[in-house]
Amino acid sequence: MFYMLFALLLLAGGYFAFRCFLMKHALREARRELLEIQKDLSQNQILHLAAPDHDLEKLLHTVNCMLEELRRERQNYEKREKQFQQQIQQISHDLRTPLTVILGYLKFLKQADESETAEILEIIGRKSHAMEHLVSQFYDFSRLTSQDYKVKLQQVDVCRILREALLDNYHILEQSQIVLEHALPERPVPALGDPQALERIFDNLFQNAGRYGTGCLKISLQELPENICIQFTNGAKNLTPKDVPHLFDRFYMQDSARTSSGTGLGLTIAKSLAEAMNGSLTASCSGSDAAEPSENLMLTFTLTLTII
Repeated sequence: MFYMLFALLLLAGGYFAFRCFLMKHALREARRELLEIQKDLSQNQILHLAAPDHDLEKLLHTVNCMLEELRRERQNYEKREKQFQQQIQQISHDLRTPLTVILGYLKFLKQADESETAEILEIIGRKSHAMEHLVSQFYDFSRLTSQDYKVKLQQVDVCRILREALLDNYHILEQSQIVLEHALPERPVPALGDPQALERIFDNLFQNAGRYGTGCLKISLQELPENICIQFTNGAKNLTPKDVPHLFDRFYMQDSARTSSGTGLGLTIAKSLAEAMNGSLTASCSGSDAAEPSENLMLTFTLTLTII
């Protein structure tokens, strides 16, 4: 009996010693693989189990999930970094263009006679205002993204603010030969909002229509049971349906429009302001499914505000 018990204990000890050896071997292999993976995280490598063990298998599975998440974060970081570098290049281009013109005309002004001075000063002033507008948009965007911009929600007459913005920006539509159509009510239309934020949204929508729109700009205001819905609809010959989902992306400008002055931030700022007022700003298109820009494409921006 004693020898039998001793033999059983010996077998059990040998079994556990063997299992311990296998686990240590598996852990050493896992550590070796982890060190190899650490050298290049971009490779789609995972840890393998060198010895069968349920608990160790769960541990390696958890580590592999963390490695996969780390790879996704690294890929997203590299993508964001690349986008950021492109955005910096766009900002530099947008600021450098009017500055180069200003410096060129200032140099020319030193040699110009009196008859040319007034025209040169008018050009310098126009380019200076354009540069001021660019810097203002960058500043507003930085405040919105850092949550430093606070809206003051109150009851406002959204129709009055829209009419005033229309009058302020009518010359932009006129210069671009945009025909205006609207049927806005003459009476006040109350909504929850911030007057300055609403003015900025409408300014950006009018300026966007003036820069990139064609044909006719139709403005409508609809009063719903819980919301006010305002729509801006115009032709957009330089856009395709695939561009529309990206119109609110920061610094997004379609290549064919890069010659126009702008930052690609106007719509981004407008959408952020709308959401800060518990509203929304969306874009949709109709009239064309073509992959190439078409004169039949109609672009609609819809601003939704809450009724008090």
